[in-house]
Amino acid sequence: MASKRDVWRDARVAGEYEARRFATPLQRLKHARDVRAVLDLLGQVPTVRSVLDLPCGTGRLLPALRAAGYRATGADVALEMLRAGRTHRPGETGAIVQADVERLPFHDAAFDGVVSLRFLFHLEDDERRRGLAEMRRVTRDGVLVAQVRYRWTLKQLARWLRSRVGLARRYRRSQGRAELAHELASAGFELVALRPISRLFSDKALVLARPANRARASIPTEVQAF
Repeated sequence: MASKRDVWRDARVAGEYEARRFATPLQRLKHARDVRAVLDLLGQVPTVRSVLDLPCGTGRLLPALRAAGYRATGADVALEMLRAGRTHRPGETGAIVQADVERLPFHDAAFDGVVSLRFLFHLEDDERRRGLAEMRRVTRDGVLVAQVRYRWTLKQLARWLRSRVGLARRYRRSQGRAELAHELASAGFELVALRPISRLFSDKALVLARPANRARASIPTEVQAF
């Protein structure tokens, strides 16, 4: 079976990605929702100016990050996805770099923060931990906004039930808050906010994390309450 990395390196798959992900009104609404949520969480930490979008895919977030005033750089292991982004958004993606999350070609503390959507839950546990450690290494203040699969949602419950009655070939147990906090801590992050996208219609959540040795008082209380 081809890995996710191999799939995105397929020129045909990369060329069709935009049409499959963002063609319908509902898909565009979901994209706009993701953009608002990311910008809202980044906006809670005013010291963030430079952001690494990892993996950036075809660069769907980059124009919005730059429009919001961030110095945004995109990175993705799939050169084909980066090329597709240049085709769909000529002149809009800006700085993009081919890079593997486990061996990022950036200096320590090169960015103020990292944004990572639709990615971490595709990795095996060891890969994810190594990737998180690299994200922490390249961030000046260690700000991370990432999308994860969250256990306590109706969609996850439905997947578990289908697996129990043999209707799903594979069920991969998602993490709860305590497990997410532990994994982030192992990479040097402290979980500050956990924001489920929808407990009814999605199994995804966004996390906001900061370095474990930074005072939580530097982040507004309303963000910590999620």
